[in-house]
Amino acid sequence: MKKYNLQLGALMATVVTLSIVPVRLAEGQGANLVSLIGSEIVIWLMCMATWLSSYQTYYKFNLVKWKKIAIALLLCAAISNLFFLASFRMFDDYPLKSVRELPLWILTIRLSLRGLLLGLIMVPIIFLLETERERQMEALKRERDRAAEAEQQKHVLEMLVSERTAELEETLSFLSESQEELDHQVYLLTRVVASIAHDVQAPLQFIIAAAKHTGNLIDSRQWEQATEYNQQIEISLGNTAMLMQNLLEFARGQIHKGALHSAHVNLAAIMREKGRLFEQILDSAGNALHISLNENLTVHTNAHLLGVILHNLLDNAAKHTRNGEIAISGNVVDDRLYLHIQNPVATELPVGIPQTDRLNGAGKYFTHLGGDGNGLGLILVRDIAALLNIDFAIEAVSGKVVAKMIFPEFSGS
Repeated sequence: MKKYNLQLGALMATVVTLSIVPVRLAEGQGANLVSLIGSEIVIWLMCMATWLSSYQTYYKFNLVKWKKIAIALLLCAAISNLFFLASFRMFDDYPLKSVRELPLWILTIRLSLRGLLLGLIMVPIIFLLETERERQMEALKRERDRAAEAEQQKHVLEMLVSERTAELEETLSFLSESQEELDHQVYLLTRVVASIAHDVQAPLQFIIAAAKHTGNLIDSRQWEQATEYNQQIEISLGNTAMLMQNLLEFARGQIHKGALHSAHVNLAAIMREKGRLFEQILDSAGNALHISLNENLTVHTNAHLLGVILHNLLDNAAKHTRNGEIAISGNVVDDRLYLHIQNPVATELPVGIPQTDRLNGAGKYFTHLGGDGNGLGLILVRDIAALLNIDFAIEAVSGKVVAKMIFPEFSGS
């Protein structure tokens, strides 16, 4: 009922009803208060009926406004006649001299004029108010439509921003992974290059020394010994070339594939392969290599990098052993494979083991090879072992240096 504005209608009806009271009192109608009050109530109801009928005309008829106004005024005239005819027997409600004696057509005209006069007061007010109300409603609707459209555009923009953000995050993630992979490759390849530079040092020194000694043997015409040394040089060069080829093939594979590939590696086979590289070096120092490993024992790791680790450990053992035995063995403890490479302890600690790691002066030392390692070989071992998830430690006990490698994945024990 809000759109009918009943409060304003009641106020208008009350004002109109009270405005004619002085006229009726001046005519002497105050002598009959019951008739006066009753007729005033009828007039008030007539005003309210006029108000509501005008609203109904405005909303119910789909016509142009001037036609609506004409219909509303006609209804006002009709309502004035109806209310008089319905109440004149009970109340003398007309605020002029009695019109009951007038002909019906004159009475109808006068009552219609009264209704038209009342309509001329109320109808314009109603139409103006409702026209303004509709205008405001249309403006509000346009504003809401603009707000809804803006919200929709905001939602579309948020979706676009979200999609672009997701694409950007995906791109950044891909770039981050690419950067990590590149850093990993660079790190791996620098280790390989460092290993190449380090691993060929001992064979080359032996070859240089053997070549010099061969020259001396030739000068002294010791042909058989010179031939033997020449054969050793040839074997050493072949083994060194094979090592270089393996490392270069591994480096090439990392550049093209960009991944650290693992496989099942036979420990006994790879140890014999590395032992052949040091055969002449060990013989020249009066050393022996003893491998005590199960022929079926395999570990799951990268064969090339494991070879680099074993090469450096054998090189370290060979450098610090004279007329001794380098022993390689393995055992399983708590479902983990322990590989031991041991050699007799030297007077001085092997390169790469800090003097500060000696305990109680009893000849026992243990290190996890932190960043302060002194030897390039053991630094390579430390870094590559961490890369392969292999635990590594080195200790000296009972006159021997023991390098330990602990593999979490193995088979064939």
